[in-house]
Amino acid sequence: MSEPQRERMNYELLEALRREDERFVRKFFSQDTESSNGITSELPEDAENVTDRARICQSWRGVTAGGNSALHIVAGCGHVELAKFICDKDSSLLTVRNAAGETPLHCAARAGAGRIASHFISVAEDSHRLEEVLLAKDRGGKTALYMAAEEGHAAAARELMSALPVLATEDDKEGVSPLYVAVLSGSLEVVQILIESPWNGQTALHAAAKIDNPGS
Repeated sequence: MSEPQRERMNYELLEALRREDERFVRKFFSQDTESSNGITSELPEDAENVTDRARICQSWRGVTAGGNSALHIVAGCGHVELAKFICDKDSSLLTVRNAAGETPLHCAARAGAGRIASHFISVAEDSHRLEEVLLAKDRGGKTALYMAAEEGHAAAARELMSALPVLATEDDKEGVSPLYVAVLSGSLEVVQILIESPWNGQTALHAAAKIDNPGS
C-alpha cells in the first residue's frame, strides 16, 4: 500500500525558508490556516521542486516534491534560529521522513550544523524520543551520525556521540561503519570522537587498514 500523498509546500514559504527570511516565516507560521485563506502565490513555471501545481498547501506542514518539510529545509541550510523556531512550534516534525528516508536531523548532520543538531537532541530528549530520533536511518541505512562522519563534520558528530555513544556501532546497509567513512573523509577530529566511544569495536588503524585492503 502506497503512502498517502502529503500536501505540497507553499512556494513563497519555501523560498523564505531558503533565504532565511525569519520575518516572513514567523508570519506564515502564525496564521490560523484552519480559518484563513493564508498567503497565496502564483507558482513559477520553473518550480520543479514543488509539485501538484493545482493544490499548493497554505499550511506550514506542507512538503516539497522530495518530501522535505520546513524543518528539513532550514536544517539543511544551517539556519539555526529558524530551525529552533520551527522545531519548538511542532516537535513532531523531527520524525518526518523525506523521500530519501531522511529526518531533519540527517539534514543538519550532513550540513555540519552542530548547533541545530544540539537543539534537536535536546527537544528529542525532553519529549522522550531520543533513541527514536537519533537511531533513525535513511533508505541507505545511514544514521545522522554516519552522515556527519561521512562529511567530516566534527561539531555535529560530537553532539550526536555525546547524546548516544552507541551510534558509533550503527553501520549502513552495506555494513560500512561511521568510523570507516570518517577515515575516508580525512577528518582526524571525527575519527578521534568515534574511537573514544566505549561501544566502538574498531580502531582507527583497523579502519585505515580496511581502506587499503577492502576485502579484509
